[in-house]
Amino acid sequence: MDGLFLFVLFAAFLLLAAHLVWRYWAVLTTVSPEEERLEKRLAALNEHQAHRYSDEELAAPISEEDAWRLMVERGRRIAQRERSTDNRPRHCTGRCLTDRPPRLLLDRRTAVPPSDDE
Repeated sequence: MDGLFLFVLFAAFLLLAAHLVWRYWAVLTTVSPEEERLEKRLAALNEHQAHRYSDEELAAPISEEDAWRLMVERGRRIAQRERSTDNRPRHCTGRCLTDRPPRLLLDRRTAVPPSDDE
């Protein structure tokens, strides 16, 4: 009888341990609606950030032509943004850009690319 009693006691102990592990796992895996919304926002943010620049773009140096084109595009975007906000740039305190005569900007790029032996 002592063997049977020890077997039942050991089986009960194993069932209790399995039940406690099951309850602990259930507590760990339940997610509140707030945590779920936060996870979705973080996933969307990570997805948005993931498509900015590839590793190849970051590792490869940019050519002068691409750098010039990028600078001009950003300047145009900033100028368009400033024109769309009541015709006054953010740093301008009292004067408007139209108060000054327009400035002519010379094209600073060379017409012929420099040779490699220079």
